[in-house]
Amino acid sequence: MLQIEQALEKCGNNGWYQIRLFLISSLLTFILSASIMSTTYNYIVPQLYCDGQVCNENLKTCSDNNYSIDPNFKYKNIVTEFNLFCENRKYIMIASTINFLGSVIGGSVLSQISDQWGRYKTLLLSLVFTNFGFIGAYLSTTIIELIIFTFIFGFFQIGVYIMIPVLINEISGYEIKQKYSTGTLIFWCLGEILMAILFYFIENWRTIQLFIIVIPGIISLILTYVLVQESPRFLYQKKDYEQVLKIFHYIAKVNGNQFDDQTLEHSQISSVRNNYSVFDLFTLRQFASSSFGFILISYALHLIYYGGQFVLQEISIGNMIYKLGIFLGISELIGYSSITYLIPKLQRTYYQKLFFCIQILGCLSFLYYGITSYQLQCQRCVEEIIVISLCCLIRFFNAFGFGLLRQHSLEIYPTQIRGTGSGFLFTIGILGSFSSSYIIALANYLQFNQVAFLGICSFCGIIGAFLTQETFKKGMIEEIDESNKIQNQYDEIFKAK
Repeated sequence: MLQIEQALEKCGNNGWYQIRLFLISSLLTFILSASIMSTTYNYIVPQLYCDGQVCNENLKTCSDNNYSIDPNFKYKNIVTEFNLFCENRKYIMIASTINFLGSVIGGSVLSQISDQWGRYKTLLLSLVFTNFGFIGAYLSTTIIELIIFTFIFGFFQIGVYIMIPVLINEISGYEIKQKYSTGTLIFWCLGEILMAILFYFIENWRTIQLFIIVIPGIISLILTYVLVQESPRFLYQKKDYEQVLKIFHYIAKVNGNQFDDQTLEHSQISSVRNNYSVFDLFTLRQFASSSFGFILISYALHLIYYGGQFVLQEISIGNMIYKLGIFLGISELIGYSSITYLIPKLQRTYYQKLFFCIQILGCLSFLYYGITSYQLQCQRCVEEIIVISLCCLIRFFNAFGFGLLRQHSLEIYPTQIRGTGSGFLFTIGILGSFSSSYIIALANYLQFNQVAFLGICSFCGIIGAFLTQETFKKGMIEEIDESNKIQNQYDEIFKAK
């Protein structure tokens, strides 16, 4: 009888099935990126004019209601379509961050469901409702409708995001799974770059939503339903050996390999419980320290990434925001391409600390332009070149950090709790995205340099890296140590009786 590792190797752990899964996962990542990064451009607030003169949204302007949009602002984005000025301006912060709040709540639920119900079913469920959110947002006629559908998208899109690397890791060989898992993030950058280009040339946000998000989203749902299988490791851990064999035969057929075995060696993993929850991430000694560490790392990475996006909306002038979007996307693309190649050779904790130090120093370097709130003063000047270069440097190492975090968290947790562990902790870190606009608002209130303030707040990422265990060159963990200790204690008690 074959062990599961031998069976996976025999049917092919680095073949066409894995490539196909990688390509579908990359398409999903691209769509999620396009949807999330469109926020940067959908909520750009144009300059207002009153009686032909530049004016601000003060009490007089709003009460007189005689303002008009800058005639040079040709884009019909969410702000202009739903007239999010004056008393409606409050909806900008809500609508632009509600998807992150949805992700925090959704990830907390869906990550646990994946360990009970299965990776494939969770991915499919998430995709169905993510597409429902896409379509609903596209058809929205009021800002309230848009907020509701954006929340639905946020709630379920995180289920797609966290299941992608779990499925890849549980069906692929040791080295290739690291490259495929982080390699999908390259397509995140492509989505980011494409959004900057499209929003510059296409004037209506709904056109982009339809052709880049809604239609590809439906296609990806069909491909996932037809071509993706459940994780055999998950089914093996659930002791559904008959279904495991069916999936191995399917993978072998796709990979062009022979797999005639009809039996598998049964799992020797003995768990006190069949199900584990998020509380076990913090109560079991095997995971507790790393779990707290991953939350801090994820929070800091999201804070720098999305906080940087919101800051750029504030400090940019003219068309700089589109230029920055392209340059940042290219920097991220180089970063993810590099980490995809290097990750089999990198210690997880040491390099996470190093990358955070560089990101924080990059943020603090904005203090060169003053302690008070920063605003770019010119275009096509030395200052703009320096600002773009610093932003690209920060984004490059931010990509390294995300790549390490994704693989590191998958290596810490056994199959019984892998979805909950890697997904829930990453999800809680998304609070960094949700809180980023509020932290920037706090920096503005304190009249402190916004980018430097983000760097100070993200110092928690270094603390998190110190708390995590090293997993470099270690195989996937399949035992929960504390469970075995508890089981042994029970056995001794029963023997004594």
